[in-house]
Amino acid sequence: MKSSSLTTLEKKSAISLASIFALRMFGLFMLLPVIRILGEGLEGATLPLLGLAIGIYGLSQAILQLPLGLLSDKIGRKPVIYAGLLVFIVGSLVAANSESVWGLIFGRALQGAGAIASAVMALAADLSRPHQRSKVMAMIGGSIGLAFALSLVLGPLLSNWLNLQGLFYVIAVLAFVALLVAIFVVPSVPAIDMPKIDLSFAERWRYVTAKGRIFVLALSVFVIHWALVAVFLIVPDKLIASGFELSQHSWIYLVVLALSIAIMLPMMIKAEKKGWHRQVMQSAFLLLALSLLTLLTSWQSLWFWLVVLTLFFAGFNLLEAKLPSTVSNLFGAQYRGTALGIFSTSQFLGAFLGGSVTGYLLPTLGYTGVIWLNIGLMVIAGVALGWLGKLPEVKRWVLELDEADTAKAVQESALKLAGVIEAIADDHKGKVYLRVDDSTIERKELEKLGRIQA
Repeated sequence: MKSSSLTTLEKKSAISLASIFALRMFGLFMLLPVIRILGEGLEGATLPLLGLAIGIYGLSQAILQLPLGLLSDKIGRKPVIYAGLLVFIVGSLVAANSESVWGLIFGRALQGAGAIASAVMALAADLSRPHQRSKVMAMIGGSIGLAFALSLVLGPLLSNWLNLQGLFYVIAVLAFVALLVAIFVVPSVPAIDMPKIDLSFAERWRYVTAKGRIFVLALSVFVIHWALVAVFLIVPDKLIASGFELSQHSWIYLVVLALSIAIMLPMMIKAEKKGWHRQVMQSAFLLLALSLLTLLTSWQSLWFWLVVLTLFFAGFNLLEAKLPSTVSNLFGAQYRGTALGIFSTSQFLGAFLGGSVTGYLLPTLGYTGVIWLNIGLMVIAGVALGWLGKLPEVKRWVLELDEADTAKAVQESALKLAGVIEAIADDHKGKVYLRVDDSTIERKELEKLGRIQA
């Protein structure tokens, strides 16, 4: 029987990779509540250009996530992570030393060029056993949520004594710490767990996109990150108009995020216990749509803002955790960088367009028009999740091999079969541990490779 707890390697992997995500995202999230307001003092600043400065990070991420995900499948995850963090640091320093909005835009674009999200998530999956992967992903997702909460609280507070450039210096330091963690703390993937199959880009692409599920999940993450950036072009001004100074925003966000977690956790637990993954994700989109619909009212009280923002962040944080976990569980190690590359491309493209398009449309459509646009996107994404259908019934099998066969050779053959999501070789025990989609597995072909223990 497999252990129900994480191994030392899995705990170290989860904590170190979660810290990389948290350190990097903490700095980026700190900017969201304040960049719209603090950026107005830069030379040449206009609302559309500030929207572009917020969103351009997502554009460069979107362009590079898939190529870097593919590259991580070829050369390994860690070299891609090292290079990405270095580029991110350079971009932060460029933005910190910029006095014009165009310098800010260039620095943000460089930050985005350090596109390591797909490589980090793929490495987390590589370093965890299939039946423990959801725990590792949950730890990483929780670290992002914690970073998000702290950043929304500390961002407005730090802005009181640090200007926008000072915040970028803080971000650069945090990214440097993340680089040190990546170099000295994150474990390397044991060679035994690394399938070495020379698949072309076309082969990887065909496999990942065959059933279209990756596009549905990519659309979902596109929409929630569009909405996140769009909301932070609207909400800070709305809060100030309601009588709350910028320094007070942090306490509102702190209460909101605590309440949103209280709503999100029971939904996640229900999804795992009942297998209602698609239904819970659709419920999250309903929460997002309701929160945006509430913004169309004229209410301005503290209770109003607590309710509307709690609904928004409960839906957002739930999807932020469930969507990448779903992608990782659908694809094995040899395809995971490609799949997460597509997913992350869509995620950051949503952030780019959410910032740049919203900044462009606000002067003409106004708050009401932009909010209706975002509600429409939520409805489209929620309906599209219906096309996911029932997600694969994933089961764990073990192949016992004849003495003449090597586990590595059988692993490579198994990974080429439809329905095999993961295959991990153990030459010492003469076994290959499999994670399969029970609805599509080619059992007869698999039996040719060894004796199946379901």
